[in-house]
Amino acid sequence: MVICIVGILCMLGIPQFHSMLTQSKLNDAATELHSALQYAGDLAVRYQRPFGVEANASGEWFRVFDNRYKLDPSTHHDEDPPVDTNGIVLNPVDKKWYLVDFDTRASYEGVDIYAVPAGGEVCFHPDGHSSSSNSTFAMSLGRDKRAVVVNGATGAITVQAP
Repeated sequence: MVICIVGILCMLGIPQFHSMLTQSKLNDAATELHSALQYAGDLAVRYQRPFGVEANASGEWFRVFDNRYKLDPSTHHDEDPPVDTNGIVLNPVDKKWYLVDFDTRASYEGVDIYAVPAGGEVCFHPDGHSSSSNSTFAMSLGRDKRAVVVNGATGAITVQAP
């Protein structure tokens, strides 16, 4: 009898546990994108030149770039901050180039970026603004969705759960 009761409780708890894991994975991915956008905005103000975040919906990745070197295939590791090919800047946390690929990171496996701003990027300017309109990066995992929104006038970044 005890085994049956434990079995029933497990059957009821597994879907809720799976839902919590899904939401956690999606929240972590949205937080990672939020951090990248915040970092690009901070770099633009600190170094007084444009920095941005580019996302690719078909490739499921995003990167932080120095706009000065975005189209340059050379590395500029002696710059401040260091810049790799095509302007990718160094992530100050893990000391790797700031390119996040959801397909290769197990912690974000299954997360999709299904809508990105026109052109796939947001560029922050030295005064803190990003553009004349809002930019939205939409993400999903299963039925759960998150939107990371950048206010163009102020550069403020929010994560929303529709």
